[in-house]
Amino acid sequence: MVFESVVVDVLNRFLGDYVVNLDSSQLKLGIWGGDAVLRNLEIKENALSQLDIPFKVRAGHIGQLQLKIPWKNLYTQSVEATLDGVYLLIVPTASIKYDAVKEEKQLQEARQRELQRIEETKLKAAEKEDPNLEKQDTFVEKLVTQVIKNLQVKISNIHVRYEDDVTNPNCPLSFGVSLKNLSLQTCDENWNPRLLDENSRLFFKLVQLDNLFAYWNVNSLLFSNHSPDEALRCLQSSVDIHNSLSVSHDFIFRPISAGAKLRMNPKSDVDFSSPKVDLMVNLSEVAFELNRPQYISILELLGSVDMMSRNLPYRKYRPMVHVNKNAHIWWRYVITGILEVDVKPRLQMWSWQHIRSHRQMVKCYRELYKTKITNKKPSEELLKALEVGQGGTERTEMCSIPVYLLILV
Repeated sequence: MVFESVVVDVLNRFLGDYVVNLDSSQLKLGIWGGDAVLRNLEIKENALSQLDIPFKVRAGHIGQLQLKIPWKNLYTQSVEATLDGVYLLIVPTASIKYDAVKEEKQLQEARQRELQRIEETKLKAAEKEDPNLEKQDTFVEKLVTQVIKNLQVKISNIHVRYEDDVTNPNCPLSFGVSLKNLSLQTCDENWNPRLLDENSRLFFKLVQLDNLFAYWNVNSLLFSNHSPDEALRCLQSSVDIHNSLSVSHDFIFRPISAGAKLRMNPKSDVDFSSPKVDLMVNLSEVAFELNRPQYISILELLGSVDMMSRNLPYRKYRPMVHVNKNAHIWWRYVITGILEVDVKPRLQMWSWQHIRSHRQMVKCYRELYKTKITNKKPSEELLKALEVGQGGTERTEMCSIPVYLLILV
């Protein structure tokens, strides 16, 4: 079925970028069977790389992701999506010891995602220019719309926390957001829970939010000082509001619960009788708090993030000792970093030998990549050749390859 392949492809792309060692074959079998359950997933260290921020995941875990899809009765039964137990501990990249092999692997993954994004953009542009493709997608679009109408979503036990002892080592900070429960339930125009048929013009969803809070701790205890497993246990215990109060969080806003009524018009571009999204929220009270130490800590972090981003290219040369009594080591770091990152690449870039080798590399890579995107099932040898072509070049060379691909392919 067309929709089955679409679901499998979307989940593989989304989860593959963020989850370690995703078993795509088991996911495919589960989706086709109508009930896919993934448990105890580990989140990748570089899961935040697409945000272009100098942070990495110290510990990340997804307890359960479940999809129930009634393939035989998509128009009469609901699709259920359940996400439970997402715990994420984020730290500055500078606080993680540099690993050349791991960094190169993560860089390769980032390049592959960028190339895939370029190809998807080009395919979408081609589809817009071809009117026949738009007509072929009508059935799939109707099916997707019907699934969204009756989609039931349950999200529970979420805790995302950032810890930082780099900005101010004498006063480490931590801040985070926690959510106990979020659910979306399909209902009719009178807000009574029930499934909608394909003739329903609008979507109606009842939204329930429980125990959402945010905090910013100054001079905080750091979970990241523990092992990843112990850090995850600390994050899990912090979801319970009673335990959260016992560890003395400094709240930015205290735990809130709310109900909402969501009405959506999927054809708002041609149907002007109602807005695209109409949300009515029933919220009793929200208390925002910000004391002086928190305000100073926020300003310090904002300034520190900019310095962290500037220091990322020199991270591989950074010594792991304190400046005090190690001045010669730090002077060597300064000289080596500037030479290797700023001076030598610029001198090499304009040499005829580099220009010639770079041109040959780009032409070879272009042909390999054209072969890959024109074949539905590229061979293993071709994929390995592409990886070798990427890994065997320097960072300054590879940075310009996507530009050449856009021009030459």
